Amino acid sequence: KGGDMSKKDKKKAQEVKEVEQELEQENQENEESKKVAELEEKLEQALRAYAACENDKKIIEKQKTQAIDYAVEKFVKDLLPIIDTLELAVKNIKNTEDECAKDLVEGVELTLKKMVDTFKDHGIEAVEHNEFDPNYHQAVQQVESDEHEDGAIVEIYQKGYKLKDRLIRPSMVTICKKN
Repeated sequence: KGGDMSKKDKKKAQEVKEVEQELEQENQENEESKKVAELEEKLEQALRAYAACENDKKIIEKQKTQAIDYAVEKFVKDLLPIIDTLELAVKNIKNTEDECAKDLVEGVELTLKKMVDTFKDHGIEAVEHNEFDPNYHQAVQQVESDEHEDGAIVEIYQKGYKLKDRLIRPSMVTICKKN
């Protein structure tokens, strides 16, 4: 019996070997699980980075579009006094009896209409004057009036204008104040 292993010892050795194999397999599975978890984390990071890039692209595109849309704003502001002057000229000489002045008024009205139409073609429009809105109107005076409701626009001193959805210049108005 000296060098031979007994059946009992062989069985124990076999059991030890099986346990060692199971532990090794569990270690391999744990390593694989760790690698899968690491890969999932890296994938999550990559997806977040991709989403951040997409958001940045959208923001840049929006800013670029706005820059293009509103690049003409200063130019439009410079043209508004010209429209104001033409409207004032028409208003002041509209009811004249002078034939020469009537022809002049007609020419100024056509020029004014062409400018207003061109403005509309480029998204520039006068502010509506239905009701007083502090977002679009600047009250420069308050007057009492029996013909208007409290806060209603009584008179427009200067038209306001919008470029698309952005206010370029508020309307300067007189509003009614009831006591």
